Amino acid sequence: MDRIDSEATYEAVHLVGGDFSDQCASMVTLARSQWTKVGLARTSLSRLDIHRTKLEGCDLANADWERARLEKVSVKECRMTGLNLSRSLVRESVFQACEASLSNFRGVSFKKCRFVDCNLQGADFQQADLRWVVFEHCNLKQAQMSFAKLGGTDFRGSVIDELQVGMENLRGAIVEPAQAAYLAGLMGLKVMY
Repeated sequence: MDRIDSEATYEAVHLVGGDFSDQCASMVTLARSQWTKVGLARTSLSRLDIHRTKLEGCDLANADWERARLEKVSVKECRMTGLNLSRSLVRESVFQACEASLSNFRGVSFKKCRFVDCNLQGADFQQADLRWVVFEHCNLKQAQMSFAKLGGTDFRGSVIDELQVGMENLRGAIVEPAQAAYLAGLMGLKVMY
Protein backbone atom coordinates (compact mmCIF):
# COMPACT_ATOMS: atom_id res chain seq x y z
CA MET A 1 0.00 0.00 0.00
CA ASP A 2 1.67 3.22 -1.13
CA ARG A 3 -1.19 5.71 -1.03
CA ILE A 4 -4.58 6.44 0.50
CA ASP A 5 -7.31 6.59 -2.14
CA SER A 6 -10.56 8.59 -2.02
CA GLU A 7 -13.72 6.61 -1.26
CA ALA A 8 -11.61 3.60 -0.25
CA THR A 9 -12.35 1.29 2.67
CA TYR A 10 -9.40 -0.24 4.50
CA GLU A 11 -10.83 -3.03 6.63
CA ALA A 12 -8.82 -5.43 8.82
CA VAL A 13 -5.60 -3.80 7.63
CA HIS A 14 -2.67 -4.27 10.02
CA LEU A 15 -0.03 -1.85 8.83
CA VAL A 16 3.37 -1.30 10.43
CA GLY A 17 5.39 1.59 9.07
CA GLY A 18 4.66 3.37 5.84
CA ASP A 19 4.48 7.06 5.07
CA PHE A 20 1.42 8.74 3.58
CA SER A 21 2.43 12.28 4.61
CA ASP A 22 1.07 15.16 2.52
CA GLN A 23 -1.53 13.00 0.74
CA CYS A 24 -5.10 14.17 0.10
CA ALA A 25 -8.24 12.03 -0.10
CA SER A 26 -11.91 12.18 0.84
CA MET A 27 -14.46 9.75 2.27
CA VAL A 28 -11.85 7.22 3.44
CA THR A 29 -12.89 4.48 5.89
CA LEU A 30 -10.60 2.61 8.32
CA ALA A 31 -12.39 -0.29 10.02
CA ARG A 32 -11.21 -2.95 12.47
CA SER A 33 -7.60 -2.14 11.68
CA GLN A 34 -4.35 -1.43 13.47
CA TRP A 35 -1.87 1.10 12.12
CA THR A 36 1.46 1.29 13.94
CA LYS A 37 4.16 3.92 13.32
CA VAL A 38 2.44 5.14 10.15
CA GLY A 39 3.27 8.63 8.83
CA LEU A 40 0.09 10.65 8.26
CA ALA A 41 1.55 14.12 8.85
CA ARG A 42 -0.03 16.97 6.90
CA THR A 43 -2.57 14.65 5.27
CA SER A 44 -5.86 16.18 4.18
CA LEU A 45 -8.53 13.51 4.67
CA SER A 46 -11.99 15.05 4.51
CA ARG A 47 -14.95 13.03 5.78
CA LEU A 48 -12.62 10.41 7.27
CA ASP A 49 -14.46 7.55 9.04
CA ILE A 50 -12.45 5.49 11.54
CA HIS A 51 -14.08 2.81 13.68
CA ARG A 52 -12.84 -0.04 15.87
CA THR A 53 -9.28 0.86 14.93
CA LYS A 54 -5.99 1.34 16.82
CA LEU A 55 -3.52 4.04 15.84
CA GLU A 56 -0.28 3.55 17.74
CA GLY A 57 2.90 5.61 17.47
CA CYS A 58 1.62 7.34 14.32
CA ASP A 59 2.57 10.83 13.15
CA LEU A 60 -0.62 12.87 12.68
CA ALA A 61 1.05 16.28 13.04
CA ASN A 62 -0.66 19.11 11.18
CA ALA A 63 -3.08 16.70 9.48
CA ASP A 64 -6.41 18.19 8.38
CA TRP A 65 -9.19 15.74 9.27
CA GLU A 66 -12.08 18.19 9.58
CA ARG A 67 -15.54 16.60 9.92
CA ALA A 68 -14.10 13.16 10.68
CA ARG A 69 -16.02 10.43 12.50
CA LEU A 70 -14.12 8.34 15.06
CA GLU A 71 -15.90 5.57 16.91
CA LYS A 72 -14.26 3.11 19.33
CA VAL A 73 -10.82 4.28 18.28
CA SER A 74 -7.66 3.91 20.37
CA VAL A 75 -5.02 6.57 19.68
CA LYS A 76 -1.86 5.77 21.62
CA GLU A 77 1.52 7.52 21.72
CA CYS A 78 0.75 9.45 18.54
CA ARG A 79 2.18 12.82 17.54
CA MET A 80 -0.91 15.00 17.05
CA THR A 81 0.64 18.48 17.21
CA GLY A 82 -1.53 20.84 15.18
CA LEU A 83 -3.99 18.11 14.13
CA ASN A 84 -7.29 19.60 12.88
CA LEU A 85 -10.30 17.51 13.93
CA SER A 86 -12.69 20.46 14.00
CA ARG A 87 -16.42 19.78 13.64
CA SER A 88 -15.87 16.03 14.02
CA LEU A 89 -17.77 13.39 15.97
CA VAL A 90 -15.68 11.27 18.36
CA ARG A 91 -17.41 8.46 20.29
CA GLU A 92 -16.14 5.94 22.84
CA SER A 93 -12.51 6.68 22.00
CA VAL A 94 -9.33 6.91 24.07
CA PHE A 95 -6.32 9.16 23.45
CA GLN A 96 -3.36 7.96 25.51
CA ALA A 97 0.13 9.44 25.91
CA CYS A 98 -0.28 11.63 22.83
CA GLU A 99 1.60 14.84 22.04
CA ALA A 100 -1.39 16.96 20.99
CA SER A 101 -0.33 20.53 21.72
CA LEU A 102 -1.94 23.17 19.52
CA SER A 103 -4.48 20.66 18.14
CA ASN A 104 -7.82 21.94 16.85
CA PHE A 105 -10.86 20.24 18.39
CA ARG A 106 -13.14 23.23 17.80
CA GLY A 107 -16.79 22.24 17.63
CA VAL A 108 -16.05 18.53 18.12
CA SER A 109 -18.74 16.42 19.76
CA PHE A 110 -17.08 13.97 22.16
CA LYS A 111 -19.17 11.13 23.63
CA LYS A 112 -17.74 8.79 26.30
CA CYS A 113 -14.13 9.72 25.54
CA ARG A 114 -10.94 9.81 27.62
CA PHE A 115 -7.65 11.65 27.30
CA VAL A 116 -4.95 9.98 29.42
CA ASP A 117 -1.43 11.37 29.94
CA CYS A 118 -1.76 13.67 26.91
CA ASN A 119 -0.06 17.02 26.30
CA LEU A 120 -2.91 19.27 25.16
CA GLN A 121 -1.15 22.56 25.85
CA GLY A 122 -2.69 25.32 23.77
CA ALA A 123 -5.26 22.97 22.20
CA ASP A 124 -8.47 24.58 20.90
CA PHE A 125 -11.67 23.05 22.28
CA GLN A 126 -13.86 26.11 21.64
CA GLN A 127 -17.56 25.24 21.27
CA ALA A 128 -16.76 21.51 21.72
CA ASP A 129 -19.16 19.20 23.52
CA LEU A 130 -16.95 17.77 26.28
CA ARG A 131 -19.71 16.63 28.60
CA TRP A 132 -18.54 13.60 30.64
CA VAL A 133 -15.13 13.53 28.94
CA VAL A 134 -12.30 12.51 31.30
CA PHE A 135 -8.95 14.32 31.19
CA GLU A 136 -6.66 12.10 33.29
CA HIS A 137 -3.16 13.43 34.04
CA CYS A 138 -3.21 15.73 31.00
CA ASN A 139 -1.51 19.06 30.41
CA LEU A 140 -4.29 21.52 29.53
CA LYS A 141 -2.18 24.62 30.14
CA GLN A 142 -3.38 27.49 27.92
CA ALA A 143 -6.03 25.26 26.31
CA GLN A 144 -8.97 27.20 24.86
CA MET A 145 -12.40 26.02 26.05
CA SER A 146 -14.54 29.11 25.52
CA PHE A 147 -18.20 28.24 24.95
CA ALA A 148 -17.49 24.51 25.40
CA LYS A 149 -20.06 22.29 27.13
CA LEU A 150 -18.29 21.05 30.25
CA GLY A 151 -21.03 19.55 32.47
CA GLY A 152 -19.58 16.39 34.01
CA THR A 153 -16.16 16.91 32.41
CA ASP A 154 -13.55 15.45 34.78
CA PHE A 155 -10.37 17.52 35.08
CA ARG A 156 -9.00 15.85 38.23
CA GLY A 157 -5.26 15.21 38.09
CA SER A 158 -4.69 17.46 35.08
CA VAL A 159 -2.85 20.77 34.76
CA ILE A 160 -5.37 23.54 34.07
CA ASP A 161 -3.12 26.60 34.54
CA GLU A 162 -4.09 29.44 32.21
CA LEU A 163 -7.08 27.48 30.91
CA GLN A 164 -9.10 29.83 28.69
CA VAL A 165 -12.72 29.29 29.70
CA GLY A 166 -15.76 31.25 30.81
CA MET A 167 -16.70 30.54 34.40
CA GLU A 168 -20.32 29.93 33.31
CA ASN A 169 -19.10 27.08 31.06
CA LEU A 170 -17.53 25.30 34.04
CA ARG A 171 -20.90 24.67 35.71
CA GLY A 172 -21.02 20.97 36.57
CA ALA A 173 -17.35 20.25 35.75
CA ILE A 174 -15.50 17.94 38.13
CA VAL A 175 -12.33 19.34 39.71
CA GLU A 176 -10.16 18.52 42.72
CA PRO A 177 -9.74 20.99 45.64
CA ALA A 178 -6.48 22.57 44.37
CA GLN A 179 -8.06 23.14 40.95
CA ALA A 180 -11.15 24.66 42.58
CA ALA A 181 -8.94 27.09 44.50
CA TYR A 182 -7.13 28.03 41.28
CA LEU A 183 -10.43 28.62 39.44
CA ALA A 184 -11.78 30.62 42.36
CA GLY A 185 -8.70 32.84 42.11
CA LEU A 186 -9.52 33.49 38.45
CA MET A 187 -12.94 34.71 39.55
CA GLY A 188 -11.33 37.08 42.03
CA LEU A 189 -12.21 35.02 45.10
CA LYS A 190 -9.79 34.58 47.96
CA VAL A 191 -9.81 31.08 49.40
CA MET A 192 -8.72 31.05 53.05
CA TYR A 193 -7.88 27.94 55.07
